[in-house]
Amino acid sequence: MNEDWTPIALSRDVPAGVTRAVRLDDRELVVWRGDGAAHVWEDRCPHRGMRLSLGFVRNNALNCLYHGWEYGAAASCVRIPAHPDLTVPPSIKANAFPAVEAGGLVWVGRHDAGTRPEPPEAVTPILSLGVDIDSLDAPRLDLDLPGGTLHLYWHRVTAGRIMLHAVSQGDVDPIHAAARVRHLRDELEQQVAA
Repeated sequence: MNEDWTPIALSRDVPAGVTRAVRLDDRELVVWRGDGAAHVWEDRCPHRGMRLSLGFVRNNALNCLYHGWEYGAAASCVRIPAHPDLTVPPSIKANAFPAVEAGGLVWVGRHDAGTRPEPPEAVTPILSLGVDIDSLDAPRLDLDLPGGTLHLYWHRVTAGRIMLHAVSQGDVDPIHAAARVRHLRDELEQQVAA
C-alpha cells in the first residue's frame, strides 16, 4: 500500500454535478467531479473562506455559494460574477490536492505524492461506513467471502473516528458484503468499548 495516497470515497459516491464534504485527519476537503475526473480541494473558498462543498458544479467548474466565484478543474478562479469583465489573476486558486481514481475509490495524495495507488481492479463498490475507533492496524483488510474477496480501505476522519470504504472482487453478494461490513463495524466498536 502506498502511504502517499489515502482513499477518501467510493467513486460512485461522487457523481457528476455533486460536491461531497470529506474530513481527513481533521482536514476539511471537498470532492467533486468535472469533465469526468474527481477533484479534491481544501473545502474553503480563497475569497471569503466559505465551504466549497456547499457550492455547486456547473459547466465543469465548482462555484462558491457565497459570491459565485467559479473555479475550473485546475483550481484557478476563472470567473467572478460581480466583475464579469475582469481578467482574474492566476494567483487566485483553490488549494488542490493530487487525486486519482483506482479500484473503485477516489484517492487523495500528499502534494509530493509518489506513484499512483495500485488497489485491485475489477471491483464492485459496496459502501462507505463511519466507525468510532481511532485506527486499524493495516491500511487495508481483505476478507474472504463466498464468491470472492471484500477489500476494506479506511481513512481517519478525526481522533476516534475512521471511515471504511468497502469494495468487492469476484462474485460476492453485495447485500451479504454490506452486512459483513456493518458486523465488522460493530465488532470493532465493541472492542474499543471493552
